[in-house]
Amino acid sequence: MFQLSEVEAEARKILGACSDEKFFHWCFDAVQMLSGKIDLESLKGYLDLCVRGCSCGESSCRLGANCGKKCLALPREVQTILSIQIGGRPTLGFAQNFSFHLNGPGDCRQSCDYSWEDKGAFYCTYRDLITPARLVTHLQSPEDNGKEFTIFGFDIDGNVLRREVGGVWMDGLSLPTIYGVAVPEATAPLVARITGITKSETAGSIRLATTDSDGQSGVNLGTYFPDEKTPQFRRVTLNRACSWVRIAYTKTSPFFKSRFDHVPLTSRLAFILAVQARKAYAALDIASAHSFEADAARLEGEQQMKLEAPLYFPIQIVDRNSLKDRSDHDIR
Repeated sequence: MFQLSEVEAEARKILGACSDEKFFHWCFDAVQMLSGKIDLESLKGYLDLCVRGCSCGESSCRLGANCGKKCLALPREVQTILSIQIGGRPTLGFAQNFSFHLNGPGDCRQSCDYSWEDKGAFYCTYRDLITPARLVTHLQSPEDNGKEFTIFGFDIDGNVLRREVGGVWMDGLSLPTIYGVAVPEATAPLVARITGITKSETAGSIRLATTDSDGQSGVNLGTYFPDEKTPQFRRVTLNRACSWVRIAYTKTSPFFKSRFDHVPLTSRLAFILAVQARKAYAALDIASAHSFEADAARLEGEQQMKLEAPLYFPIQIVDRNSLKDRSDHDIR
């Protein structure tokens, strides 16, 4: 990788006079353009997670696949999951709709293998509410007093969470954001389900949690970074409880905020050509844009091939059929 400052002069010469905001946005678009075409080594990562369960215990767990030891919410830098180990054991991964497959195990049957299922990247909390509760926020910085933090969903009676602002009713429940104080409003409803969260940009992180009847903090539902406005987490479910998992993944393309941020590419020339392509797309010069984009992808692809060692990686074969289902088992 290289710093954005190393190619800033050339990139700004291409883009012309522009604000820092436009410059960072277009540089992000250039990187994202290439990351969709090439398997970038700099966007690959490995993650070890300790898995903690819920309080009901494994033997009498009422949550099934939603148990805390089976359902994982992944950090925001995880974009695509490549593979998962459960307790150090290799596993099979299945797509979001595999549980509906007629030949699959569904959501009720347990199999003796090790597998996981991708549940999508549209969850706004680490875990779902087990029982309806009042919610509070914990602020990291006093500078965030009064910042917006709104949750969307339903209360204990199934009603949509709503609030009144200046005599106008709007969807969503606004939670108080007071540094050092985590107490819900006296009229706050019991929240049964959360479907979305919006927040302002903040100086520090904000943690969302339930609160007990005595005012003590309960279950942590999520911790949100300063730049997150509409939090989205990817979740996976494991087919068995475990203590830890190892995840191979591709990272989310980084958004640039400073000239000292790293560009996750190997070829500087490929980045410059990608910026040229972005400018051509903005000018609706589609033919030139395609040409610049193709050359940028070719140059970066050639550099990426040099980084991948020619190691042995055999094809994986999954045979879920029994011997009686085969037509060629009789070799007489």
